[in-house]
Amino acid sequence: MSFLNGIAGLSLTAVVLSAQMVLADTPNGTVAERQQRRVETIAGIAPSVVCVMPPGGQGGGSGVLISADGYAISNYHVTSGSGDFMKCGLNDGKLYDAVIVGIDPTGDIALIKLLGRDDFPFCTPGDSDRVRAGDEVLALGNPFLLAADFTPTVTYGIVSGVHRYQYPAGTFLEYTDCIQIDASINPGNSGGPLFDIDGRWIGINGRASFEKRGRINSGAAYAISVRQILLFIDHLKSGRIVDHGRTDFTVGTAADGLVEVQEVSEISEAWRRGLRPGDELVAFGDRALTSANDFKTILGIFPAGIRVPLTYRNRDGVHSSTVRLLPLHGFDAAPQLPEERKPKKRPDDPDQEPDERPGSPHAEEAPAIPEQYAHLFKEKKSFANYYFNELHRDRLLNPLQDSLVSSESNKTATWSISWKSPNSGTVGELIVGAEGAGLLTGKNNWYQPIQDQHPSNEAADLWGLLSASLQWNRLFQQDLDLFSEVIYVGAESLVPSGRLVETVFIQDGAIESRWYFSGGSPLPVGVDVVMSAGQDEARIRFDDWQDTTIPSPSRIGIVDVDTEQVRWLTVDAFDVKPRAVRDNTGGREATSQ
Repeated sequence: MSFLNGIAGLSLTAVVLSAQMVLADTPNGTVAERQQRRVETIAGIAPSVVCVMPPGGQGGGSGVLISADGYAISNYHVTSGSGDFMKCGLNDGKLYDAVIVGIDPTGDIALIKLLGRDDFPFCTPGDSDRVRAGDEVLALGNPFLLAADFTPTVTYGIVSGVHRYQYPAGTFLEYTDCIQIDASINPGNSGGPLFDIDGRWIGINGRASFEKRGRINSGAAYAISVRQILLFIDHLKSGRIVDHGRTDFTVGTAADGLVEVQEVSEISEAWRRGLRPGDELVAFGDRALTSANDFKTILGIFPAGIRVPLTYRNRDGVHSSTVRLLPLHGFDAAPQLPEERKPKKRPDDPDQEPDERPGSPHAEEAPAIPEQYAHLFKEKKSFANYYFNELHRDRLLNPLQDSLVSSESNKTATWSISWKSPNSGTVGELIVGAEGAGLLTGKNNWYQPIQDQHPSNEAADLWGLLSASLQWNRLFQQDLDLFSEVIYVGAESLVPSGRLVETVFIQDGAIESRWYFSGGSPLPVGVDVVMSAGQDEARIRFDDWQDTTIPSPSRIGIVDVDTEQVRWLTVDAFDVKPRAVRDNTGGREATSQ
């Protein structure tokens, strides 16, 4: 007889005792043991949970500390109403000052920095891609700001679904690849962490389905995946208003269920790589696609500006390439939230709990910015806090400048770089100076002037080497004022190597370049240069720098934009000569091919 059939006619006490007997022993131990582990897990993760409030204390939300130096993640819709400086409470009962660092309005994520300590408790990230429906989860936060001592409220539930997509629905807030849970999420939980049952951080709680748009939880809530957040964290540390990426092509689900390319811009990189309407998009961002919704979900986890791999199939077979993601919105300033997301602060608002109303223990007159922290915020267009961009830009570029010999003669000198190609046996000379760059390979010569650079001046089999060399020469002149803009971007995976790099974006008139640094070395590992819109980038890599008068690489690599393979040139000699290269390219007439 089954347990359910056997409970008929038993008293309530007998039913409870019978249930306890059935559940007493599980693969993970007794019920009491599991409960004790859960209690210990909560005690271990609760110190990392943050109560985020405006300086005056009215309203607020939640967050989670991610590093000992005070960086914490919350929702954009939580911090947007809190100003540039805010107050944050931890479960030790203490209140800390905090400053905004970077924001991702589309993904509803904000990065803040708590101040006053360098030993904050912080969470341990898990792997949100391994989360499954049915997994047990813990949601911690501050619904209704119930705890005056900032002890977080804990709710417990399961994962209801994974890889969910929540449309913007009349706003710019877009939840992609998120985790659906049934743990109770209420006003004030926003920005708080979602943990797996072992205490690993797997998401940020931000969006819930409320009954008739009221304030009663209906058991359907959504957490932004930790994978998406980790892809954005270093970009957020740049102090920018970070944007999500978009492509220059669209897809739909075909009648046979395949993901079919519908439209492709004819001036796009995807078009130049061979993608056409009617092709099947097989994979994007290293994830296989089963529907057009999959594509939208995966696209949404990537920041604008990075390169993402794609695989497509046409009549000629399966092809793989990469495309650089374009900005989705291009925010110049922090966007305004829709009315339904704005905090309500009326004393008679029935949706506000007592602790949210003016006059509550958390509410006080907003204090002035603490004098000792005022320097931590700088306002600039397109930035949430320009101070942090300067901080990381200087961290990368000051060591580079220090590694170069300071000399006025270096700024007017010409570099003569002799090289050979190990594969083809081709030898040549690259000449780079203040007025232009020349390339000599046997009977063929090319010249790229510093002014009016054009793709037609580049050698087809060494695409972009001249233009990239000019940017290399200018960067090594130790004068960042030569450039229109120098911006720290964040971290990304450099293709095709997959190497983790930090990126600095430089605008030099019409020329755009992205410089890559890695491994603690002050010298770059590569640069991608855009000469003009609608043209392929010059993608150059550097390897094994030598300590010479001007640091020189032992190898220079040129990335083939069609095959994603690197053609390496071995540097035989790097000479510095006190002359400028002109259009005679070493005394021989320059040609363009």
